[in-house]
Amino acid sequence: MDIENVWQQSSGSDDALNKMFQQKDFSNLQSKLPLNKLKRNLVTGIILAVLITALYVAVIFYVEIWQVYVSLGTLSLFNIFIAYDSRKLYRSINVNISTTNSLKEELQKNYNGFQRWWRIQERLGLFVYPIGAAGGFIMGGVLGSGKPVEAFLYNPKILLILGATIIILVPLCYFGARWMFNYAYGKHLAKLKATIDELSEAF
Repeated sequence: MDIENVWQQSSGSDDALNKMFQQKDFSNLQSKLPLNKLKRNLVTGIILAVLITALYVAVIFYVEIWQVYVSLGTLSLFNIFIAYDSRKLYRSINVNISTTNSLKEELQKNYNGFQRWWRIQERLGLFVYPIGAAGGFIMGGVLGSGKPVEAFLYNPKILLILGATIIILVPLCYFGARWMFNYAYGKHLAKLKATIDELSEAF
């Protein structure tokens, strides 16, 4: 039995699909599809992005340091973009996969969508992390020392520490974000990719 033809002709028929999976040793394929879990984790990510942005906004109203405004404003815009892009990705994922296209193409489209979504965040993060690190350093130093920003930064040692902080924190943020991505989505995307590979081998 041709899997692709059955998929195209089934129009969502569970009986036809089950018969196809049994004959081609794909009886557990549907349980392997991790799209539900990926969508659920996207919702969690959107909620976290909104809550963290709300915290940034609260801090902006609390402190009176323009450099911190710039830093937290940039981080807030970054989070808003992530939430917006995550929502777009969420809406593009159809758990009840369309039968008008190839099954493998549908799964590949979802897989590619996640990869694109993450690559954009990684690249933007490289510009955002230094700003966030600098803003956090300045806010902590000013509040801790009780000095104005100019007086606090008017010290070569402080500037060297600021530079070292950025150099250290940016890679930590980058790899920390990658770890979080793999923790939340990695294993589910790996299962999705394995399913795509199984379908590729079947034809």
